Amino acid sequence: MDVRRAHITAALAFVLIALAAGACSGSARPSSPGTRVASPTAVPPAAPTVEPVTHLLFTGDLIPARCTYAKVRALGDWTAPFQPLRDRLTRADITVGSLDATLSDAGRPIGCVETFNLAGPAAAVAGLKYAGYDVIAHAANHIKDCGVSPCGDNAMIQTDINLRGAGILTVGDGKDLAAARAPVVVERNGVRFAFLAYDDIASYYQATTGSSGSAPLDPGTVGEDIAAARRVADVVIIVPHWGVEYTTTPSQRQRDFARAAAAAGADLIVGNHPHWVQARERIGSMFVAYALGNFVFDQDWSLQTQQGALLDVTFTGTRITATQYTPVRIYDQYQPRLALPAEAAAIMQRVEAASTALAGQ
Repeated sequence: MDVRRAHITAALAFVLIALAAGACSGSARPSSPGTRVASPTAVPPAAPTVEPVTHLLFTGDLIPARCTYAKVRALGDWTAPFQPLRDRLTRADITVGSLDATLSDAGRPIGCVETFNLAGPAAAVAGLKYAGYDVIAHAANHIKDCGVSPCGDNAMIQTDINLRGAGILTVGDGKDLAAARAPVVVERNGVRFAFLAYDDIASYYQATTGSSGSAPLDPGTVGEDIAAARRVADVVIIVPHWGVEYTTTPSQRQRDFARAAAAAGADLIVGNHPHWVQARERIGSMFVAYALGNFVFDQDWSLQTQQGALLDVTFTGTRITATQYTPVRIYDQYQPRLALPAEAAAIMQRVEAASTALAGQ
């Protein structure tokens, strides 16, 4: 009897051990009817990455000197030149202009007389701030002009100090060549935009290793500057002061520099100085607007010098996905407004004709 009981106890123990082993094993067992088996948790597909969209706006030459200075001084309001277009200027994520003058109290501006000395007052900075400028290229052939008073480099230096004091970055000039060639960076929507600026007109105002001035436009060194900018930014934009005045067609030197910049990895070039709107072209993925004409200036002796264009450039992530020109007309020697439809069409016809001619060369 004790032997039989021992056999039964041993058998039961074996069954319990087997059941426990089955429960702990990772092997699947078929479910019986009516048993609910938990299914693996579904993993939703990853949402597509949405690239940020950033809008940049560029304007033509800014020269609040000479007759422009006299007109606005009489009005007593340096926001006056920008009032008709302020909403458009401030709507952009980054607004960029080219200043071919000084804005300081180091010298004394000359009024509405014939002169090539383009000095404006420090008070004019208030207008640029009102207009929403974020970056001003100050590499040009009038960046040390002082009006009727000699002032050495003070006018240029004070212009930069005045603009930066208003929250506007300057690029393209500096205390020496290294400073003039250095980029400035603006971050918007998580994308870092680097700006470089150069002058190809006034060698006498260009910086050296031991003197202040503008960065010279040099196809031989632009690759170094682009590489340096690329180390601190995602997009590289060049704002040169170049070309031949009163022409729609860029010079061969402009085109050679643009190709050197494209080969080095620049993303966009927007130039000024000719005082007319010039052609545009694409070089690989890089877009070039050779010149946008005048924006705030007094040259009313020809139709073309009273005209200019705004350039809107849309970036999706780090890629240019749209460009748009908006023609403008300068009234009363100081105030740009949107060009009327017929005039706007004529301006764009000239740009397209010059651009088509480039494509055939």
